Amino acid sequence: MKKTLLIFAVSIFIFQFPNSQAQSYKTVGDNTWFLSLGGGGVLYKHSGEGQFSVPTATVNLGCWITRPLAFRFGFDMMMTPSHYQNGGTENSMYFMGSAEFLWDVNATFFNVYNGTLQKPIPVYPMLGVGMVMRPSVTAAGVTHEGDNDFQAMLGLHFPVRFASLWDAFFEYKWFFLSQHFDGSANNNFMHSFTVGVTHRWGDNPYSRKTEFASRNTAEDWWVGFGIGPNFSSFKFRNIGEWGMYGITPEIQFGRNYSNVWTIRFELGGLTAHEPYDTVEGCAGAQYKYTNLHTDVMVNLTHAVDYTRGVRLNVLPYLGAGLIWRYDEPTFNLTADFGVMLRYYVSHHSDIYVDFKYMMVPPTIAGIQPEAGEELSKSYLDWGALPSITVGYIYNFGSSSTRYRYPVGQ
Repeated sequence: MKKTLLIFAVSIFIFQFPNSQAQSYKTVGDNTWFLSLGGGGVLYKHSGEGQFSVPTATVNLGCWITRPLAFRFGFDMMMTPSHYQNGGTENSMYFMGSAEFLWDVNATFFNVYNGTLQKPIPVYPMLGVGMVMRPSVTAAGVTHEGDNDFQAMLGLHFPVRFASLWDAFFEYKWFFLSQHFDGSANNNFMHSFTVGVTHRWGDNPYSRKTEFASRNTAEDWWVGFGIGPNFSSFKFRNIGEWGMYGITPEIQFGRNYSNVWTIRFELGGLTAHEPYDTVEGCAGAQYKYTNLHTDVMVNLTHAVDYTRGVRLNVLPYLGAGLIWRYDEPTFNLTADFGVMLRYYVSHHSDIYVDFKYMMVPPTIAGIQPEAGEELSKSYLDWGALPSITVGYIYNFGSSSTRYRYPVGQ
């Protein structure tokens, strides 16, 4: 179920890129596609142990969707010992598939030019969310089944231009894997280091602005406040049990980079529940939590054409971040996707309804493994916090991307 929902959420972003719009209107700029190939090594950290291994390989296909923001599909392969093979000479294969975003800080805050190095900040910060797969492995005569799970990524991309359509690059990715993935008993991370080349379809990497892009850095910022119920979902069992519902207040801060693309940072969460107690026939124990995440949003209302005077905006989104409980303060990763309905009230005011589905690590959700038990697929099969929140958004200063008055008004 969660796999299907996640694939659907990612697919929303896929279909934004082809220029199927009318010739006079484009969601992204011309010649903004790029293809990257690279290789390197990986440091795999699990259960307090770690080992550096080679090789790794990466393939990325993407496009600059606004002047400061690129979206790409990232595919990574690592060869490194599994947790079960730690200390031995055998390697296992790991495959990553991610939806990734690169942020050009210079294009956001500074005047930029088409030079060999990006100035004054020579790197692109990166954020990604996706899946990790490990085939079955044999260690000490025991065969362990294949494992697949959710992963999130933070990273840095350092490009160096050496020809009109070519860049060399160094890239660092920090993959956050769920607890108990690959038979581990604690936090799992992969640190990959790659070098490679990027081919760009356009000579000028800063020809990215579309017709209805934000005009300058000071415009199109907003802050929102909301609240609503959530449901502690474990494969959507016990959905009729009111004791499994909690409260989700939230505060969010974001910017509309164009009439189509929006980025927000959100802090939310208050109460949730551990799994339903089938013995006592009551809701699981309540706990307090908070999550902090970043979402990339697509405004479907304006994705095909910009129509003046339209007040209702439909924004599906995809994001990742951190979540923690207060009774056991350990941080873990989470992914979320959903749809926000945002309604224009006035120049500064919007109201919204947000339908969100957030995946929750098993240890955060209150699921602890028994001795020797593996929770290899728990991230996909267990915890989730679907929620519905309603709230108010205040837009600072000028805000030309979300609404324009009809001609003549």
